[in-house]
Amino acid sequence: MPERFHNPEPAPAAAHSDEAWSVARRVARELDKILDGAGPRRTALVRAAAELRLSTRQIYNLLARYRADRTVTSLLPRRTRARKKRVEPQVEKIIAATLREQWLILEAPPLAPVVAEIRARCEEAGVRAPSYVTVARRIPLLFEPEEIAKKRSANPKHLQRLKPRPGYIHAARPLDVCQIDHTPTDINFVEVVEGGTFVGRAYLTIVTDVATRCILGFCLTLEKPSSLSVALCLAQAMCPKETWLASRGIEYGWPMFGRPRSLVTDSAKEFKGNAFQHGCEDYGIRIRYRDRGRVHQGGVVERLLGKLNSVLSTQPGSTGRSVADRDEYPSERRARLSFAELERCVALIVIDHNQQENARTLKVPAKEWDRQASDIARFDDDIPGALLAFLPGAQRRLTPQGVSMFALDYYSPWLGALVPQRDRLGKLDLRYDPRDISHIYIRDPETGEFRPVGRRDGTLDSMTLWEHEADRLQRRAANARNDVERVTLRRRIAEIAGGSKPSKRELRNAVRKVHAIEAPKPYDVLRPATPAPAEHPARRKRRLPIEDW
Repeated sequence: MPERFHNPEPAPAAAHSDEAWSVARRVARELDKILDGAGPRRTALVRAAAELRLSTRQIYNLLARYRADRTVTSLLPRRTRARKKRVEPQVEKIIAATLREQWLILEAPPLAPVVAEIRARCEEAGVRAPSYVTVARRIPLLFEPEEIAKKRSANPKHLQRLKPRPGYIHAARPLDVCQIDHTPTDINFVEVVEGGTFVGRAYLTIVTDVATRCILGFCLTLEKPSSLSVALCLAQAMCPKETWLASRGIEYGWPMFGRPRSLVTDSAKEFKGNAFQHGCEDYGIRIRYRDRGRVHQGGVVERLLGKLNSVLSTQPGSTGRSVADRDEYPSERRARLSFAELERCVALIVIDHNQQENARTLKVPAKEWDRQASDIARFDDDIPGALLAFLPGAQRRLTPQGVSMFALDYYSPWLGALVPQRDRLGKLDLRYDPRDISHIYIRDPETGEFRPVGRRDGTLDSMTLWEHEADRLQRRAANARNDVERVTLRRRIAEIAGGSKPSKRELRNAVRKVHAIEAPKPYDVLRPATPAPAEHPARRKRRLPIEDW
C-alpha cells in the first residue's frame, strides 16, 4: 500500500477503482483520529501506523497531504499509468516456464543453477538475459506461498505454517476437554540391578485439563508409549491420589481428578487400539483425534510437556533437547537419580505447576480448579477398576482346561462352573497387565466384573510379559536346528517312499505302452495285398539200383 502515495502526478478521482477509494477512505478515518484526538499526537501516530501497516514517516507524509483540505480525494493514488516493464514478454515466458520446470519441484534445488539455465535459454533465443535479482523478484509474483510450500517440500508443517489458525482450544468447564500425549524425558536415570548398572531415559505421559490448565495425572515408564502407559496415566487422572502420594512420601496435595468428557489425542497406535476405545466407551469419554500434521490442536499438553522437561533438564544427567544442545556434556556419567526418585521429582514438578500462576492469563490452575470444579459430578472410581478398563485385552474361548494365553493355561474354580455353558457363552473378555502375567483378569459373564485368574500350574511367582517372551525366545533358540538337520530325515523318508512305489506318472506311461502295442496301426490297413507264393510240387526222390556183389 505505501507505494500508492509516492508518485507526484495526480489523477482525477473518477479514474480510480472502488478498492482504491475504499483504501483512501480508511486512511482518512485514521488521520481524522490523529487530527481530532485529544491524546498525545505521537501515540496516535504509532497506533495509526500499526493499523494501516505503514511506517510513521508515511503517516507524516499522508498528514501533510490530508491536512490542507481534508478530503478523501487527496489521499487517492497519484499514479494512473502502469510502469513500463523493462523485461521483454518473451523473457518473462522463459523465466516462468523454467522456474516451474526446474525450481518448483520436490527436490527444492537452489535458485542459482536455475538462473543459469534461464540465461542460457535467453541467449539461445537471441534476447537479453535477466539478472539473478530479476528472476528472484518474479518468484512471489508467479507463485503463491502455498503452492511453493506444497511443491518444494514434503513436510506438511511448511504448508500449515502459512495457514491461519483462528480461535483456540476452548473448554467451558473443567474436564470438558482434556489432552493426553507422551514425550521422552530430557534426563537420564541410573539403576543398579543384578548384572550391572543401567543408564537410560524414561517416557513421560501426562493428561491435562484445557479449562484450568491443571495436570490431572502422569505416568513414567521404561518402555515406549503403549496401551499400558495410557492405562496407568488415565487411571491416575480419574481417581484420588492421596494413597499414591503417601506411598511415595509426598506430603503435598494434588486434588485434581475426574472423568474427562472429551479426550484429545494424536493418531498413535496406542490410541487406536481396542483397549483404549472400549475403556473410553465404558466411562463415557468421547475421543477426538487431532488432524495429522496439526500439532497446535494439542498445544496445551505439548506446552506442558516442554515445561516439565525444561525443569528436568536442569538436573544432573540432562540429555538436552538435542545432540547439539547437549554438546560435550557427559549426561550418562552425570546421571544421579534413580527411577523412583525421578518419578517423585516429576510429581513435585506437576504439583508446583498446578500452583503456579500462568504468565499470560495470570490465573493459577489450582485456584481455577477450586473455583470451577465444585459442581463436577463425582464417581467412586478406584485405580484397579479404572486400570482394568484400559489395560490391553483379548477374547478367548473357555475350555475344560481353562483359558490359554501367552502359551500358558489359566484356571480358577469359578471358571469350572462355566464349562458346561461354554458353548452358549462364546468368547470371554479378558485383560492382562504386562508387568505381571502370573494372573489375568476375566470378566464374569454373570456379574460383568473382572475377576483374577491364576496359572493352572499353580505358579505364583511374578513374571513380566517381556521376561516370558525373552525366555521363550531363548528356549526356541536352544532347540533350534539348522536347515540341513531339519531336512535330512525328510529327505530319507522321501527316498524310502519313492523307491517302494512308482510314481503316478510312471504308472500312467506303462499303461500307455500296453495300449499302444495292442492298438491297430494304420499301416496294417494301408499295406497292399500280395499273392501268396505258389507251392512247388514235391520233388520225387531218385532211387538208384542196388547191385549185389
